[in-house]
Amino acid sequence: MIYRSLALVSMATFYIIYFVKLFLQKKRGIKVYKLAHKEKRNRSDVIEILLKAVSFTLPVLELISIMIGRSYLPIMGKVVGVYLAVFADFLFLNAVVAMKDSWRVGVAKDEKDRKLVTNGIYKFSRNPAFLAFDLLYIGIVLMYCNIPLIVLTTIALIVFHLQILNEEKFLEETLKDEYTEYKKRAGRYIGYGKLSFLSVRMYAYFILFIWCVFYTITLLLYAGPFLSWIWIWLLIGAFAFLRFMMLKWAIDKDKRLKIPKFIKVIYYIVFAFSLTVFSVVEFNIFKAMNAEPEKDLDYVIVLGAGVNGTTPSKPLAKRIEEGYIYMSDNPDTLLIASGGKGIMESISEAECIKNELVKLGIDESRIILEDRSTSTIENLKFSKEIINDDKCRVGIITNSFHEYRAGLIAREAGYEDMYSVPAATLFPVGIHYMLREFFGVVRLWMEYGKVIL
Repeated sequence: MIYRSLALVSMATFYIIYFVKLFLQKKRGIKVYKLAHKEKRNRSDVIEILLKAVSFTLPVLELISIMIGRSYLPIMGKVVGVYLAVFADFLFLNAVVAMKDSWRVGVAKDEKDRKLVTNGIYKFSRNPAFLAFDLLYIGIVLMYCNIPLIVLTTIALIVFHLQILNEEKFLEETLKDEYTEYKKRAGRYIGYGKLSFLSVRMYAYFILFIWCVFYTITLLLYAGPFLSWIWIWLLIGAFAFLRFMMLKWAIDKDKRLKIPKFIKVIYYIVFAFSLTVFSVVEFNIFKAMNAEPEKDLDYVIVLGAGVNGTTPSKPLAKRIEEGYIYMSDNPDTLLIASGGKGIMESISEAECIKNELVKLGIDESRIILEDRSTSTIENLKFSKEIINDDKCRVGIITNSFHEYRAGLIAREAGYEDMYSVPAATLFPVGIHYMLREFFGVVRLWMEYGKVIL
């Protein structure tokens, strides 16, 4: 795309200018924060700012390309790369704002004007702007991963680090005890106070909070506000932010929130138990997602999903695609297309599955319709009535995140020789489906009155 080439060229030009300035500085420890200066800017400064602005819009433009379906690289790598780059923009702007009314040591012209900035984002990082550049570079590598870019990024990160060491040496010589004390409170890149179990947990909850914010936005853009259970990410984000603040207060020895010890004990027991159950269930979901399909099954059941008029939805299209691949590789297998007709659907899901498979070249005589079902339980129950033979080897074709739960339902429905034939899971929304499946499995446990593993 034109915007991508423009943004990358602008970014590269900006960093070339930046590196040249670093190596030409006669005084060590000089930080280039032109946006924070109140001095009159010359033409080269304006060009630099424009180039910087264009390069920092890259993640926003790339996010748009992902949403309109023009992504050609592994989608989650690109999405995480966008997250890192957008967060880099946030860090850089915060660094600029924190320096708006103060001169950073080494930037001021006169000794009396020099002041160590420790407010705002500088409470959590001694070098937030450099950290922003690092995250932007790493994010771009994830968005456009190739060997030359990885090499250049590695060189850039090393150069930035050497510049930071050079400046810190200058600051130690200039401010002595003041800077030494500041180093104890803030990390070189990121850090709040001394490294401890409390601080590590605080960082983990902060990362979780940021992920929830970005991922919720991604889901809204990708799937719309009516995606089922999208609110769970808002709930997790709110919980993560509350825990982040509580742990920060604990590190600061803030007494504003004093929680009785017995409540803490109960919380930790419930949290540990919930995390253990969640980890076990998600492990089984992931295991089922990557199951190797058994060959030469007697039947495969394609579970229905949404149909837009007469066109399969994206999840259903992936199931149909997997059904075509399996039927092509196993010519003696019969396929049951399962799924009734929904309110907003022009044809039944079963008929849609059959039509698409026939278009792809599968013989119509190998496809059996089951067009009464309205849920996964009914899909499998009615399909079993069609098979009417407990000795048949049966495969279930559904999106991979759904395979584990579908297998549990099949076991309870009486299938004795059942196998997973996982279709692709669509990312980035697939992560949401994997989380949602946990609650689906727990609901099954409640319905059947026992834990099914």
